[in-house]
Amino acid sequence: MKKIILLIFALLFIAGCSCSNKKETITDQMKFKEEYESLNGKVNKNGKEYVEISVPEDNLMVYATYDEIVDIIKNKDGVIYFGFPECPWCRNAVPALIDAANELGIDKIYYFNALSIRDTKKLDENGNIVVEKEGTNEYKKLVELLYDYLPVYDGLGDDTIKRLYFPTVIFVKDGKVIASHMDTVETQTNPYKKLSEEEYEKLVQIYSEYINDVYEIYCDDAC
Repeated sequence: MKKIILLIFALLFIAGCSCSNKKETITDQMKFKEEYESLNGKVNKNGKEYVEISVPEDNLMVYATYDEIVDIIKNKDGVIYFGFPECPWCRNAVPALIDAANELGIDKIYYFNALSIRDTKKLDENGNIVVEKEGTNEYKKLVELLYDYLPVYDGLGDDTIKRLYFPTVIFVKDGKVIASHMDTVETQTNPYKKLSEEEYEKLVQIYSEYINDVYEIYCDDAC
């Protein structure tokens, strides 16, 4: 009887370890796919339906910490995607970015959702800038690092105030930002409508050229 009880405990222990191991196998790529695809067929608080997207399992997305992002910008090579799943422009941009990265064979895209740390400002009725939500110190430092590559904060009438809009993809080589791309393509005016095939290919090309500038994967006619 004692042996049977011990055997049962052993089997339960093994089963518990097996479940634990399964949890540990969830990768960043799987997490990203679930995070973005989970909104397919759903509507936002304004009644707009999210663009339905399919994220490949080999999407290369790596969830980076704030410190890792800063380190890349200051010291390394990398492609950094700033966005969040509910962003309609991001949902159009993500598949094109992943396709470009996969075609060129790079091994990762660094992903950082900066929405929660970003500030929110507006003009009051007297034309004064009002801070509705204060950005964190980390966000302010990030804006400072990327200042020359960020657009002016829209609607404030002050060209010195910059903002990180989404999606923004930053391309870094040897600790220096060499390019950035915001939104998708100029011809897209409605982010709740999928890019046309022509627009999609154009966005893939834009990303591909910048990725190549970082990693020098292929030569152009000047090589």
